[in-house]
Amino acid sequence: MDDALHIDRRQFLGQLSLGGLALNEMLALEAQGALLPRPGHHRPRAKNVIMVFMCGGASHLETFDHKPKLKQWAGKKASEIFSNDDLQGFNPEKTVENCQILPPVFDFKQHGQCGAWVSEIYPRLAAVVDEITFLKGVHTDSAIHSVGEIIWHTGHQLAGFPSMGSWVTYGLGSERADLPAYVVMKDGVSTAGDQVFQQGMLPGRHQAAVARVEAGKTPFPNLNPRPGLSLEQRRRYLDTLNHLNRLHRDRHPTQPDLTGRIEAYEMAFRMQKSATEVFDLSREPKSMHALYGDNQFSKHCLTARRLVENGVRFVEILDGATGRKWDAHGNRGGLIGNHWTNAARTDQGLTALITDLKARGMLDETLIVWATEFGRTPFEEANREVKIGRGHHHRGFTLWMAGGGLKGGLTYGGTDDLGMNAIHNAVHVHDIHATILHLLGLDHLQLTYRHNSRDLRLTDVFGKVIHGIVA
Repeated sequence: MDDALHIDRRQFLGQLSLGGLALNEMLALEAQGALLPRPGHHRPRAKNVIMVFMCGGASHLETFDHKPKLKQWAGKKASEIFSNDDLQGFNPEKTVENCQILPPVFDFKQHGQCGAWVSEIYPRLAAVVDEITFLKGVHTDSAIHSVGEIIWHTGHQLAGFPSMGSWVTYGLGSERADLPAYVVMKDGVSTAGDQVFQQGMLPGRHQAAVARVEAGKTPFPNLNPRPGLSLEQRRRYLDTLNHLNRLHRDRHPTQPDLTGRIEAYEMAFRMQKSATEVFDLSREPKSMHALYGDNQFSKHCLTARRLVENGVRFVEILDGATGRKWDAHGNRGGLIGNHWTNAARTDQGLTALITDLKARGMLDETLIVWATEFGRTPFEEANREVKIGRGHHHRGFTLWMAGGGLKGGLTYGGTDDLGMNAIHNAVHVHDIHATILHLLGLDHLQLTYRHNSRDLRLTDVFGKVIHGIVA
């Protein structure tokens, strides 16, 4: 994969009829570690991805998967409704057999021309459902927070593999040499930690750049140039430093992180002007701030639009990372207050992101992904204390996507009448990964990296493209 792309990239640049000077400049940037654009395996439907991850396991039964039949079985024990096999494999610290069936705690209504069911906690998002593709038969491999987060981000249950964003930049490169190709914005450290943004065995240039969005501060540490030095002086200083670093790297060929460090210095130099401008939300008119809202999540959404607008390939927003805010157990504040609060924090920003991208003509080329590590059980958790809550549930839950070449206003797949198991057009996380890559013009079977005598990929040895949702 890597060698082939190395050749194709030069042929690709030549086919663009670039002059020799421009070509030499781009090859010089490549030699310095800059990510250049790479051709995919087929014609892409999307150019960029904005992924929004709800940390803690958002309940499908309180958001987008309307299950009125739960009311008929309310109060019944789980063991009276489900088989022993159904009740195995959840949180190993808890038992579920004696848990009572819990009906939805919020009202649902149908919205849009598509008639999609949406909970009352997402009133703004309900107005744009005709742009959304709901996947309601999703399943994954674990009901443990950290493992679920790792599977979603890397396609593997063990830490140490490249994240999805890293795979995308490895396959497609970057449209900008002066901005990171992969940017993460977060409100804390999630259960699995920042390892879910790592590049694994891929070269260091594919690691995420974790940015902060805060007025008056640079998005990345140590980005401000040293006072008193001209641009030429800073360039000579960095050239000398990189020369010494390369000498050190060449003496330690088994330490690939040293190359990544050199590339990081180069990227920081190029970003001193560009990054500050892109992350400066004061450049946006008041109407945009009113559209998105003023909380941190809304600012992350507005920044995400600015990033993809400026050529950043893959952007992720983590919501509720500190304390797993979507983890709706009874002893963590209760399901009702938990989801009311979380939805209220995210509803305006999500809706604005879809609305804004569509108004700018960017939604067709930008894929928005709303995800969480798993859903919640149809029954109360086993050890409820004061308030009602639901347990972890990985066998059937809901994710949604919008834009990027998908069929808007579509509900694909589904769980059974009680929201327990994905039974209709069920899709695994591997299938979603394969589909995201497909929309970006990448074949998940061909996007591989040779490591320890094995061709590794995001989808491991699984995954099928969900062609039924592609426009």
